Amino acid sequence: MDLLFSLCMVTAVIAVITGMVFVALKLINKDGNATTKYDERQKRVRGEAYKYAFFSVIISNGILMLTNIFGTAIESFGYNIFFIPIFVGIVVHISICIFKDAYIGLNTNITKFMIFMFLISLLNLGLAARAIVMNELIVDGKFQPPFLNLMCGSLFIVLGFELLIKMLIDKKEA
Repeated sequence: MDLLFSLCMVTAVIAVITGMVFVALKLINKDGNATTKYDERQKRVRGEAYKYAFFSVIISNGILMLTNIFGTAIESFGYNIFFIPIFVGIVVHISICIFKDAYIGLNTNITKFMIFMFLISLLNLGLAARAIVMNELIVDGKFQPPFLNLMCGSLFIVLGFELLIKMLIDKKEA
C-alpha cells in the first residue's frame, strides 16, 4: 500500500510540475502559445547544438566511468552522479544556442523569460541553501538530493550570465 501511495504522490507532483511549465510557457511567449517558434536558421543551429550536447554527454559519461574504475572519489555523489553528464549536455546545448542566436524564440518575451529563469534559480538555490544550513546537503559523506537543486540553480545562473553577455555583445555590434 505504501508503494502505491508513493507512486500516486510522484505522479501528482509530476502532473503539477508539468502544468506549471505549460502555464509558464504560455505566459512567457508573446502570442500566448505554449510552443516556442523558431525560424529555419534557428532550427538548424539547434540541431547542431543537440549533436554537440549528445557527444558531450557521451564523453562526460566516459570520463565518469574511467574515474569510477580508477578511483573512488565519485562515490560521494551517490545517484547524483548520473545527472552530471545531463547538466554538461544542457550547458553545451544552451551555450551554442545562445551565442548563435538560436535560443530565444521568435515569440518569446525576453523580459518575462529572464524573470522566470531568475525565479527558478532562486527557488533551487534557496532549497540548496536550506539543506546546507540544516546539514542535509552531505550526509555520511554523500551528497543528498538537494545537491541537484544546487546544480540546477547554478545552471540557471550560468544561463542568465550567458544571455546577458550575448545581449552586451549584440549591443556593441549594433
